[in-house]
Amino acid sequence: MTNPRAGSGRWFGPLMVAAVCVQAATFAARPMVSYRAIEIGAGNLGIGLITAGFSLLPLFAAVSVGRWVDASGERGAALLGAALITGSALALAVARSLWALVLLNALFGLGHLLSVVAQQAVIANRVAAGGHDRAYARFTVFTSLGQLAGPAAAALVAGGTLASRGEAAGVGPALVVAAGFGLVAGLASLPSAGGGAVRERAAGRRFPLRGTLGQEGMWQALLTSLATVSTIDLVLAYLPAWGESRGAGVVAVGALLALRAATTMASRLAMERLVLRYGRRAVLVTSTVVAAVTVAALPLCGPAAAVPVVALMGFALGLGQPLTLSWVAGRARAGERGTALALRLTGNRLGQVLVPALAGVVAGATGVLGVFSLSAAMLAATAGLPARAPMSTAE
Repeated sequence: MTNPRAGSGRWFGPLMVAAVCVQAATFAARPMVSYRAIEIGAGNLGIGLITAGFSLLPLFAAVSVGRWVDASGERGAALLGAALITGSALALAVARSLWALVLLNALFGLGHLLSVVAQQAVIANRVAAGGHDRAYARFTVFTSLGQLAGPAAAALVAGGTLASRGEAAGVGPALVVAAGFGLVAGLASLPSAGGGAVRERAAGRRFPLRGTLGQEGMWQALLTSLATVSTIDLVLAYLPAWGESRGAGVVAVGALLALRAATTMASRLAMERLVLRYGRRAVLVTSTVVAAVTVAALPLCGPAAAVPVVALMGFALGLGQPLTLSWVAGRARAGERGTALALRLTGNRLGQVLVPALAGVVAGATGVLGVFSLSAAMLAATAGLPARAPMSTAE
């Protein structure tokens, strides 16, 4: 049964706890994995491979996960995802080889996929289409809170450890903190994710993927989402490398990542008001253009100048995810929402495999300037896609 009001069910609070913890685990772990790669001498190309590894298993598994969620409910996927996040983070804390980092980061990415598809499907199935903008805005506010808490907690633990034992020693404890977030996410998923009884189904129908992708506006939503998420991914992965080149240490970089998450959260708090005043299309197109400009400017900045640039970047990038979530959920039919959301994540992961791999090659030749220029060009190229495509069930 759907409810038009976001956050009106008893499931909403535990779901938000799980969402916070999954994102906190992810955003705590991923920069630390980059520091571990730097520690073992992997270089920019190695960071690109590790970053691509995060998306490799999800790229092939996403549609199957979406089908599973549509058929059986969200709980199983949510619990398995939390278990993979916890276990892989603990293993990453002691990993010392490039290929171990690639493999474990891939398992972490699979856990993240399972958790996120389950969480997004809970909202798609329990909130009526007219409430999707509000519901996903609130959901992504909490994911932003996790993205703020994760780097802050990791930087605090890593900073305290490196003060007494050296910079490399702080990575392992920070990854253990990420594992703790994963454990809490699993516990919170028990009451929040449901089984097959609490969903709208289309009389057991299983829609073909071609039909889902063929829904008007769907491919534009997927490409817009890909550009936004791939950019966030590259910022996470290469901000440590930018920090190294500018003399900014792990604590400073962690603070910038936390600032990005904080302004992202602010944009999502303001999103409903912005959409009501200017319209979803105008907000999405404008935010994508602003994100492109700030991403292009970042590698030219020193640590002080990076503060306002990262703040504005976080605000602009923060609007793309909830708007494309409600876009996809609104275009999908009952009984295929988990699959549609998984297709969105498949597109995201495809971008997260190909774009970082390309970025690693670019970084090897041009350094971080080339990586951020690549991201800016990608955002600029997709900024016009939402201009005319249908964006809701009402259109």
